[in-house]
Amino acid sequence: MSGLVLANATVLAGRGLPPADTVAIRDGIVAAVGDQRVAAAAGPGARTFDLGGRTVIPAFHDAHAHIWKMGHLLTTMLDLRGVDSVEAVVAKVAAFRDRLPAGAWLLGRGFNEAAMTEGRMPTRQDLDRAAPGQPVVLTRTCGHIYATNSAALAAAGVTRDTVPPVGGDIDHDAAGEPTGVLRETAMGLVIRAMPPPTDDDYERMIAAALRHQLSLGITMSACCGVNPQLLGVYRAMDAGGRLPARVNVMPFRRVDGVPTPIPLPEMHQSPRLRVDTVKFLADGGLSGATAALSVPYRHADTRGMLRFDRAELEALCRESHDAGWRIATHAIGDVTIDQVLDIYEALGPHPKGWGHRIEHFGLPSAAQLARAARLGVIAVPQSIFLLELGRNFREYLPDVLMPRCYPLRAMLDAGVTVALSSDAPVVENDNPLAGMTAAILRQDRRGDALLPEQAITAAEALDAYTRGSATSVGLDDQLGTLKRGAWADLAVLSGNPLTTAPDALPSLSVEMTLLAGQVVYER
Repeated sequence: MSGLVLANATVLAGRGLPPADTVAIRDGIVAAVGDQRVAAAAGPGARTFDLGGRTVIPAFHDAHAHIWKMGHLLTTMLDLRGVDSVEAVVAKVAAFRDRLPAGAWLLGRGFNEAAMTEGRMPTRQDLDRAAPGQPVVLTRTCGHIYATNSAALAAAGVTRDTVPPVGGDIDHDAAGEPTGVLRETAMGLVIRAMPPPTDDDYERMIAAALRHQLSLGITMSACCGVNPQLLGVYRAMDAGGRLPARVNVMPFRRVDGVPTPIPLPEMHQSPRLRVDTVKFLADGGLSGATAALSVPYRHADTRGMLRFDRAELEALCRESHDAGWRIATHAIGDVTIDQVLDIYEALGPHPKGWGHRIEHFGLPSAAQLARAARLGVIAVPQSIFLLELGRNFREYLPDVLMPRCYPLRAMLDAGVTVALSSDAPVVENDNPLAGMTAAILRQDRRGDALLPEQAITAAEALDAYTRGSATSVGLDDQLGTLKRGAWADLAVLSGNPLTTAPDALPSLSVEMTLLAGQVVYER
């Protein structure tokens, strides 16, 4: 592998590291960082890129995403993100139906009732108009709620008498009939009736999503929650050298629609694929009002729901912990955060010294943050939610909990390691630069601030998207900073994100992405 020199650059090597203008890369590793004199470390015959003052940063790492779901939207799924009415949903479904074979399941994702003029979710009657007789399943933007039509309910055997599974709910109309809206684990009733993607389908989805991320300067991300079939596809792609980027794949221990827990798979660690973290969903989503709260939501007489029986969750966590796995638990509501912290504390120190993760960590109190810091918990929140889902938070969150909504400043001040992420495709914009803007300005789409006192600086946001995210997967010695001996994963930006106005950060372009010293994207 030939050497490479990135010269005449503004090098932001990472927190606490000195400014530099040159990076020397050799054999896929950062050989030296400094001024032009370090170029020789790249070895004889090294190529030199004169960057003309552009900025070099450690490549971004999206610590929490859903790779195959992103790829599904990029390939064969109907994209409903941004629709502004139920009638627009009906029209899009009707148009998409004509692209599918007769009787094929029509799948879509991305609607948000708070952004639609009717202020409600699509019902089975709406979707029956759009695709009569053809099964339709639309996933709400949060991923925790389905809107289905009559054909899908019939295929799943869901009737007015169907009892939802523990941790789920089925909405009914005034006549007692199911509306087509299924929440949390009740989605599994339909999932088990749907034809699963083939291995080839999954591979196309994964490849499309990872190529998209490389264009954003992301060389590593997480696929948070996969079933055994999908895990097998990842392993096969890695073995065949077909993974375009690095992925931290998290197997589920519980899969909706499967009656028994999934056994622990074999761990795996290679340069492109890590399988050493298990994923649990302990509650629902905040924007869809299914996260478990201690008080009712503002707009409805509901407190969300816990998806697990406490004893079962603790037993599965104990088994995973004792076997040396890192645990990543989705916990948003204050009730759920207490449950997960209780379990993590009961587990005791990790056999490998790792910290367990809390995904999202949406509504922590000061006491919960202090406890998380003491336990070494890694927080994986999504600042981009403030921009894309801030309207939901304003309309749904009770006043008593609003001051705790994704408190990034308080997380850092408490000493909690923070790894920023997108949770894509829950959000449409998974650009880390947009996530940085949201962390700094904390504004929703209307420009209204949500708890501006919880803002963090550009340097802190960049650190959380690089070093913090690398720490979340145990790769802080290899990724997240540009230091000698680290993997040469870098992004070249058109400008300096630390001196660019916060609202202009998304306008910076990714000029080049390097993975292990190889150019894998160039604008």
